[in-house]
Amino acid sequence: MQKTNQATLPQPRDPFQTLFHRLFGDAVPEFYGAVESTGAPRTNIAEHETAYELSFELPGLDEKDIQVHMQDHTLTVTAERKDERETSGKRWHRVEHRYGQFARTIALPQDASGNGIEAVYQKGVLVVTVPKVPESRPTKIQVRGN
Repeated sequence: MQKTNQATLPQPRDPFQTLFHRLFGDAVPEFYGAVESTGAPRTNIAEHETAYELSFELPGLDEKDIQVHMQDHTLTVTAERKDERETSGKRWHRVEHRYGQFARTIALPQDASGNGIEAVYQKGVLVVTVPKVPESRPTKIQVRGN
């Protein structure tokens, strides 16, 4: 008797959920499991008074395998995990580690600065700190006479 993988069987569709996903699926991808299905790293985003802090779960990678780019207030983190498993003499029963290239793109607010961005990778977590543009304040200009 041949085993079937239950995860590959089609699931019944709820018309309301399908409509809701079409309308809001991109806005809240985690709600629909898009992070797991695309392999995009889980991400936490925090705002401080002077910066935004984004942390990405990227376990098992080397710094050289991670790239961070910011363009037009959009931060993109890409990484690649190479499949270096030894296959000679082994029969794998389960492989759940993700391999290959994956990315996460986050649109940042207009006050995010492209200057002074820091990215630190430690213990499988990449923390990207994006400074905010200093608030525009009126400058008093001294008026002098001749």
